[in-house]
Amino acid sequence: MIKRFEENKIGRDFFTTDIHGSFDLLHEQMRLNAFDTSKDRLFVGGDNADRGPYSDTVLDYIYEPWFISIRSNHEEMLITAYENPTSRSAYEMLYCNGGEWFYDCSPEKQKAVYEAFKSLPLAIEIENPKGLIGIIHAEVPYGDWEKFRGITKAELEWNGYAIAQWARTKYDKQDSTPTKGLYKQFSGHTPTNSGEVEQLGNVFYCDLGSFFRHKISFIEIK
Repeated sequence: MIKRFEENKIGRDFFTTDIHGSFDLLHEQMRLNAFDTSKDRLFVGGDNADRGPYSDTVLDYIYEPWFISIRSNHEEMLITAYENPTSRSAYEMLYCNGGEWFYDCSPEKQKAVYEAFKSLPLAIEIENPKGLIGIIHAEVPYGDWEKFRGITKAELEWNGYAIAQWARTKYDKQDSTPTKGLYKQFSGHTPTNSGEVEQLGNVFYCDLGSFFRHKISFIEIK
């Protein structure tokens, strides 16, 4: 559920999120930041595909060692649709949220994308000299990383996935209550009102609206 990474002692760490198939924007940010794939790492807050023009190239990135993503609501929608091929509601949920590209893929590629998305963790934590960095798509259940780490399977299925992948309550309320147990939290899911990265407490909201503003965040994690 949570994948842990040691501190990067040879290069830099960056965060982006909600690429939504706009991998041209990613390449531009990598160029501007002189991103070195041999030693730098890019942590991604999910929503790698859907809505954007290059969604069908997502497999070119998922298994790259420098590209480290979590599983968000869009990845989850695709997983659900693939696992329930006769479900009209699962199909419409994915299709109407920008997933039409998936149905243009061959059966072999659909299976490969499904397996790639299924392999992704729900959250990531990164060791940092200043404290633990947490990455989750939407919100941390309980607002407490330690409690989230100890969540039971039943709690996760009942409400944990929904909060981690879909919740917008804290941002909508402009709630600056820090997430307990973390030095910094990086999230996406909700396009910020300003079109820039916004910080509330120790939470950084980094969805800039790739598919309608044509921009993505690219933040060095320090």
